[in-house]
Amino acid sequence: MDIKIECKNCDHVATVDVNGLIKSMHDSIDNDSIYAGFLCKTCADELFDED
Repeated sequence: MDIKIECKNCDHVATVDVNGLIKSMHDSIDNDSIYAGFLCKTCADELFDED
């Protein structure tokens, strides 16, 4: 099942598989991480390019 989700940085709307979204949240729990929200590919690439 797909769901529309908005990038928290640029407001781009993408359609993602809800199972993948739930898996990301479970991974956050398993790794004791903070789920900070969704970034589109462009914003995520820019974030990693800054490092």
